[in-house]
Amino acid sequence: MGVDEEILVVRRVDLFWNGPFRGVSTTGLDEYIERVRRHGFFKRRGDVEEDPSLKQIIPYLLVRRAGRYMLFRRTRAGGETRLHDLYSVGVGGHISRTDVDDAGDVVAAGLRRELEEELVVGGAWSARLAGVLNDDDNPVGQVHFGLVHVIDVAAGEVMIRETDRLMGRLADPGDIREAYAHMETWSQLIVDAGVIGP
Repeated sequence: MGVDEEILVVRRVDLFWNGPFRGVSTTGLDEYIERVRRHGFFKRRGDVEEDPSLKQIIPYLLVRRAGRYMLFRRTRAGGETRLHDLYSVGVGGHISRTDVDDAGDVVAAGLRRELEEELVVGGAWSARLAGVLNDDDNPVGQVHFGLVHVIDVAAGEVMIRETDRLMGRLADPGDIREAYAHMETWSQLIVDAGVIGP
């Protein structure tokens, strides 16, 4: 995605009615989604990357099948050098105007596009909003806001599309916790919040 791509953002003042938080919140989820839908608008990515008055909305997807979650590791071929070799419990990305044009629900359309762009899911799946994620402790986190969804896959294979930049496997929650020290920050915050089940 280039700097000229238009992505979904929400003004910070329209998103946080109780003030910002750090980590994963599992309360007020309906209100956060309503605020994203009501106040979200599209803006050129190059104009928002360093503007903390705006939050870029990121569907962040935890894929689960039979109690096991996908555990990803980013390769050095990925575009974001700060994430090279780090583990992640999810995949996520911006909601682009071109990906959700004419969609009745931009959040649902952005979630589906992210899942289909990153993974091949061989069976039926369902999505549940499990939390929202905010981390203003660093410049990247200051401009992003995560919508953490658990994607339950009923059956079938789950495969990564771009294996040159991402590796992954289904892992037990215990295996995921063992990788904690080598995870990107968002994944650590999700583990800390107990979103990954026992």
